[in-house]
Amino acid sequence: MQLNVKSFRRNEVLQYLGWRGNEIPSEVNAQIDTCIAETFASAMPRYTYQKYDIERTPEGIRLCGTDIYFPGEDVKILLADCSRCVLMAATLGARMEAAIRRAQIRDMTCAVILDCCGSAYIEAVCDAVEREIASALDARYLTDRFSPGYGDMPIAFQHKMIELLDTGRKIGLTLTDSCILTPRKSVTAVIGLADRPQTKRFRGCAYCSMFETCTFRKAGKTCGK
Repeated sequence: MQLNVKSFRRNEVLQYLGWRGNEIPSEVNAQIDTCIAETFASAMPRYTYQKYDIERTPEGIRLCGTDIYFPGEDVKILLADCSRCVLMAATLGARMEAAIRRAQIRDMTCAVILDCCGSAYIEAVCDAVEREIASALDARYLTDRFSPGYGDMPIAFQHKMIELLDTGRKIGLTLTDSCILTPRKSVTAVIGLADRPQTKRFRGCAYCSMFETCTFRKAGKTCGK
């Protein structure tokens, strides 16, 4: 399914760029504006999701109707109040990937900014997908989004998720042998559907997909998420 998301947080782009609250030169601001416009021109947000009942067994949490069990202990905490969950996938599409690659040839500064715009935009797309899920499934409360590679959920679990969701056919999202989503500006996640308000259980650097490359963490700081 296609999705029309018309904005994302500029401050999030700045955070990905390592901004620490200092004044931004006018020429950099202009480059950011240009890259934001190029992001909207290039990206074609698409998404898919599937709802599952879940069963708690001695082997772990199983997706009903399948032989698939969620790996790790963190997902048990995530789904503690849930009898249903949703697997979702979203992508900005191949054109966004191509735009970043073209920028890498002509202007690396532009490429870095464009990459950060893509990261901020896919987060906004995922937020919109969450709202769609809550509305379509009449779900009062959702848990955090929890993706393979977060906490103790192996990144290799993405193989199972994209197979179940049939993302290659539905939204053009595939996976490399090293479990990297292609196009790169893409997300897979599990979300619990709960009957009571959910606290934000998984915050902090250990649960962030940018853990290895984050400039905030390397500087001994956090982005506050």
